[in-house]
Amino acid sequence: MFLPTHLFAWASLLGGSVRAGLEWASHHTGLPVIVVAAMALVASWHLFRRTLRFAVEVALAVAVLLVATRLGLLSW
Repeated sequence: MFLPTHLFAWASLLGGSVRAGLEWASHHTGLPVIVVAAMALVASWHLFRRTLRFAVEVALAVAVLLVATRLGLLSW
């Protein structure tokens, strides 16, 4: 299957900006790029987990409110 290259042009832009950001942080902190990349990876993983947990809690709260509304316990 052939896909036009312009469909993935955003990926190369994103990759370039991530690399530029890592190089900038490395230059300004004095840390090697690999250390900055490792710290960014760990931080993004923690942020992802916390965001996912928050999204699940919001979904559960919405479900409880919808059930309570359907049962007539709440009216809006």
